[in-house]
Amino acid sequence: MNKVTGIDAKLDKHLVIIVDDLPSNLIYFNEALTTFGYRTVTAANGKEGLEKVNALIPDLILTDVNMPEMNGYELCAAVKGNPVTKDIPIILITAQDDRNSLIQGLDTGADDFLIKPVNLSELQARVRNLLLVKDYRDHMKRYTSELETQVAMRTAELNNAFVELKAVNLQLKESILDTIQRLSTAAEYRDKETAAHIWRMSHYSQIVARSLGLSSEDVDNILYASAMHDVGKIGTPDHILLKTGKLTADEKQIMDEHTLIGESILGGSNYPLLELAKEVAGGHHEWWDGTGYPRQLTGENIPVAARIVAVADVYDALTTKRVYKDAWTADEAFAHIQAGAGTHFDPTCVAAIVNSRSKIEDIQRSDQALKDS
Repeated sequence: MNKVTGIDAKLDKHLVIIVDDLPSNLIYFNEALTTFGYRTVTAANGKEGLEKVNALIPDLILTDVNMPEMNGYELCAAVKGNPVTKDIPIILITAQDDRNSLIQGLDTGADDFLIKPVNLSELQARVRNLLLVKDYRDHMKRYTSELETQVAMRTAELNNAFVELKAVNLQLKESILDTIQRLSTAAEYRDKETAAHIWRMSHYSQIVARSLGLSSEDVDNILYASAMHDVGKIGTPDHILLKTGKLTADEKQIMDEHTLIGESILGGSNYPLLELAKEVAGGHHEWWDGTGYPRQLTGENIPVAARIVAVADVYDALTTKRVYKDAWTADEAFAHIQAGAGTHFDPTCVAAIVNSRSKIEDIQRSDQALKDS
């Protein structure tokens, strides 16, 4: 008979802690379990058993019920109440087979029962079955933990990649906006009034886009892209661009080419904002009824950004004083735009700018305040 009171060197075997106040029972169960191939540690009472459970974290506990200092129910409750040991299966051994004793054991968290005298075949089967369940549970806990770790690592990697991508996109957008700003500013060296016109009509375009219910990103993009609507005028000769009188037919044809020049300047980019600016530059003089230029596009064949810029551009041109004309009043300009709904302008864009009249006039007042300051 070989009583084991410590941990065997074969660490691949399951460890069972046997708790009983009778030495004969300890010897009996210890010999049986070691014969079955398990490592064992013994304890003479519940208190000692709990100390060894907490120190060794066994795979299973086999405990008597009636013991001094701490009985089997109390030991079971203490083990199950500890998050570290709560998943250790416990078999209660009792001479009592009444229902109340079984219910009390279940209430304290016991996993199984053996009634004295214990049959060794039954002991072997119950221990084996509980350890199989525990092994599966431990495997699932390890698998879940590993999966959570992998998910956390992958999530962190994706978050880092997203942050880096966002930074790159921001840097790229800032670069594009800088390019737009520089190209737009180029017009200021040709015509001082053009610079003010660009500021006002780009904000008008933003207001119209927002009134149409476009996304905040699209609204911002139209604000920036609209500033490029006349960038093609960089290629228009000064004697035509700065002429104070009426243009001849040939001069008007050259002036109209600023739409195609703008497309050429902005073309060839894969960046959406510049592609949008290209659509605006090439399409803001198209008419809803197909009588505009340069391609005589009709209706919704005209890019929506170009349709938005068309109403904003005309409104600003009408309400701005030129050497060849006086500024129209807001009432006159809005009436003209409403009259052009369905011919010159997209009717929905007309409705959007009319419905936003107070905001449009706020922009005009802001521009005037800047001039007066």
